Parts: sequence; C-alpha cells; structure tokens
Amino acid sequence: MTGTPEENGPSARGGQPPLPGPGDETEQPRTIIGGPAAEDSPGWRPEQAGAGGRAEVPARSGEPTPTPARITTFFSTTQRIGRWQVPAVLTLSGGFSESVLDLREAVVTSPVVELRLNDIFSSCKVIVPRGVGVDVPGGSALFSELKGDYEGVSDPGMWRLTIVHNGAVSSVRVLSLDPGETEPKWWKKLF
Repeated sequence: MTGTPEENGPSARGGQPPLPGPGDETEQPRTIIGGPAAEDSPGWRPEQAGAGGRAEVPARSGEPTPTPARITTFFSTTQRIGRWQVPAVLTLSGGFSESVLDLREAVVTSPVVELRLNDIFSSCKVIVPRGVGVDVPGGSALFSELKGDYEGVSDPGMWRLTIVHNGAVSSVRVLSLDPGETEPKWWKKLF
C-alpha cells in the first residue's frame, strides 16, 4: 500500500480495519469452525517423537496397546518358538516358504486367537498345548491340505485357536503337544 495513513485507513478498505503487520501483536490463530474441532491440540514435545521424528499417538486409557499382528515370509523359513507374545489376531502370509508357530510357551492374553494363513507354495506347522481347542471355520484352498493331530476336546480354562486358511499348493499341519514334548516320528505312528 502506498499513500498517506488516511488513504490506508478503514475508509480506503471499505470500512475494515487494517491488517496486522509483522511487528504487531496478534491473538492466537482462530478457527472458522466451532465445536470440538476448534479446540487447540496440546503442543508437541520432543520426547513424543518416535522413530523418524514422527510423533507417536498414545493409546487411549482402557484400550490395549496394539501389537504387531502380521508375519510376512517369502522364499524363507520363519519360526516363532519359546516365549513370545501372541496377538488376538495374527496374519501369516507366505510364498515359497516354511513356517513354524509353536504356541506351547507363548503368552496368550485373549480367550480366542485367530490365525489367518494366506500362503502359496508354502507349508506351516502350528503347535498348540494339549487342551487348547482348535476351530477351522472356513477359508479357501486350491491344491492344499489342512490336517491336524490336535485333540477335539478342549479344556474350558484354556484359550481357543481359530484358523482361517486361504492358500494354493500349500499345507497346514496342526499338532497338539505338551511343552518340551517332541513330535513322534512317522514310523512310530504305524505301530
């Protein structure tokens, strides 16, 4: 703007006050919308930054902290044995691979664990402790097999395992063994 202060005043802008400049003190920025969206969010602090400098969103009170729920394996062998945390829903995706999930010593905090198997040209062995009920409600398979040496009777105090298998040219085997027990050899099953 050029000219005298009278020319730059409210009458020159159609009755509006002048806009604040860089040296003028102004109020906090305001939003145009009201309600919860207009509330200011808390300021960012450096200790909130996670990997890569991004802020991590804390879990709401009363909600469990999310855990990784996906294992992806291609052209490899994957084993989860010993003591490990099992999420309520675990997805195992694989191609040209071999996987072993040993749940005998795993930490299971939910009453039902859903295992989603998506594989092609792969094999998966799932070992559950004796007394765990195993359900296979559905899925889809092409040139695949799902067989189990698990017991049909389940302990009511134990958690349950639900397996949903979607695969092609793959095999899933479910075994029921005590902790430390080894799988019987194939020739011992004949006698």
